[in-house]
Amino acid sequence: MKALRQYRKLTYEQFSRDRTISRAAERYFQLAIQAALDIGAVILSEEGVKVPEEYRDIFPRLADIGVLPPEFASKLVGMAKFRNVLVHLYLQVDPALVYHYLQHDLGDLERFAQYVGEYLHNKGQA
Repeated sequence: MKALRQYRKLTYEQFSRDRTISRAAERYFQLAIQAALDIGAVILSEEGVKVPEEYRDIFPRLADIGVLPPEFASKLVGMAKFRNVLVHLYLQVDPALVYHYLQHDLGDLERFAQYVGEYLHNKGQA
């Protein structure tokens, strides 16, 4: 997250003009979202819940077992779809979309970590 936060201060023009920065941000997002999905899959597995075949279904399943609030889980579905674009459609990634996530949705990954931490604490595992 720290690596991504450093890019928030850039204007869109600065961000989109520098391909090294915009590509680095894409990769950092991919890794951060993948980590959240992997954590979610581990929690589901530990709880005896079948891990969904589609990444986008992990967050709603976490809501089903009380890890995430349902409305927040629904919002994170978009993040999972964004990860799929970064991984599979990397030649078509719109820098404006990456910049939007950077400016408006970066905190969602931190919120996810908070909810997971609270869930594990309440289960006596943190």
